[in-house]
Amino acid sequence: MRAPPPLSPVQLKQHGFTTLAVRANPGGSLANMPSLEPVIRFEQAPSNPNEWRLWLVLKLGSADPARPFAYDADMQIQALIEVSHNFAAEQKETMALVNGFSILFSAAREMLLNVTARSAYGPVSLPTLSFVNLVQEARKQKSQASAPAAEETP
Repeated sequence: MRAPPPLSPVQLKQHGFTTLAVRANPGGSLANMPSLEPVIRFEQAPSNPNEWRLWLVLKLGSADPARPFAYDADMQIQALIEVSHNFAAEQKETMALVNGFSILFSAAREMLLNVTARSAYGPVSLPTLSFVNLVQEARKQKSQASAPAAEETP
């Protein structure tokens, strides 16, 4: 009997879409340039220092309104991610966020592909994104937002 394959140190505990809206644009075309706006939000689970709640919002639209892309889409997906306790504390959050958002983005890509495969202009697949810079920027903004509150505390 073969040993099971080793599991990733980052595990998706649960995930689900809270918003999924796709609209075919009249006169739109897959040949026109799309715009894609990802927004991320996260927090460490209060009950487990190895878990994070993640929220990913994706807005797909037209880069040029005069030349509409085939579809407009609004997707929101959330998840609970767990990182192995074997990692150093300073590495856990980065592992959870970069890998977790990559997993969520892949789920969003699959969902959009499935929905548009039966839609007016045919299937659309999201490009591959790197969440390294998005996570760094979100962490920076989060720390800046909490800094004034910490300074005001007597």
